[in-house]
Amino acid sequence: MAVYVPSGTDSSQLGALVLLHGVGGSGPSLLPRFQALARLLNVALLCPTARPVEKRSNRLDMAGLFGNRFDAPCWDLDGDDFPLAALYWARTTLNVHPDRCMVVGVSMGALATWNLAMRFWGRFCAAVPINGALSMWEAFGTDLRKRALLRNLLPLPLFVVHGAEDTQILPRFDRESVAGLRELGHGELRYSEVAGGRHALGTLDLERGESPRFRELAGWLAGRHRSGAVTEIRHRALDHGHARAYWVELDRLVPQSIAEVHAERMSGDAIRIRVSGAQQVRLHLRSDLFAPGDVSVEVNGVLHTVEFRPETSRLLQSYRETGDPELLDEQVTVLSAGGDGPLDRGEPR
Repeated sequence: MAVYVPSGTDSSQLGALVLLHGVGGSGPSLLPRFQALARLLNVALLCPTARPVEKRSNRLDMAGLFGNRFDAPCWDLDGDDFPLAALYWARTTLNVHPDRCMVVGVSMGALATWNLAMRFWGRFCAAVPINGALSMWEAFGTDLRKRALLRNLLPLPLFVVHGAEDTQILPRFDRESVAGLRELGHGELRYSEVAGGRHALGTLDLERGESPRFRELAGWLAGRHRSGAVTEIRHRALDHGHARAYWVELDRLVPQSIAEVHAERMSGDAIRIRVSGAQQVRLHLRSDLFAPGDVSVEVNGVLHTVEFRPETSRLLQSYRETGDPELLDEQVTVLSAGGDGPLDRGEPR
């Protein structure tokens, strides 16, 4: 990973920008092209380099449809890859402000940006895909499973950029995604289609500090902060790798389903949850959101009583696991989504 930390800025407000390159690129080659933006925003620039991915499906999704690209390094959709590792490193080593973390990607990196943002929307304050798409499978038709995740993006600010003359990843892919989000009522969405812009980053006029498009992007990103202490969560998941959002997590997903949860903190001692496509739900409880003692939890209309006993050891372990204040917990409790009582207090994973 190539790293750039601006000097002479307010270190207490230093954010992080995870920047993802396209096919054939690297972190060190892309980093200089965004240093001016990093200085203006007071963010550390983190530019990992993609590695080969073992799962064929992920290579197809991220690297394109042509056989000579299947073995090329690309970004993984499972969440264990370099982008989230870079975010963890920035929070735990650089001590960046945990609520000022954003992701930007170009080409294949933009596909990764869309997909990371849909899966891990609670980890970022903004996402900027540049000349990307949700899935290269959409060259054949609508990728219904990927598009089902668009709803996850409603809380996350998005600035989408695409060259109008891009012939490698057609702008219609991003147009359709943006239109879908607008139909869902996304309130912090901007789309910029660059007249004459092609697939190459240099044709989009995003690198020169004096260009109108650079100033527009920088102005839109400036001051972005993630909302903390979220009390209502709506989240969809295709697999267990991205089944958690803040303090609720889907568990034992039904194969080939689209699992969904709607969780509401009604008060410090009351939670209401609706779950589909999963047999269990995990609650990641912490005492700044929930009062120690008995917590009433309604899951699909069935009422449970959970005894919340905060554990300092679990709090420390959750920090080691996530490095993110919004993912800390002092107790993990597993509940059935089918009407049974609490299964256990949750084994640390």
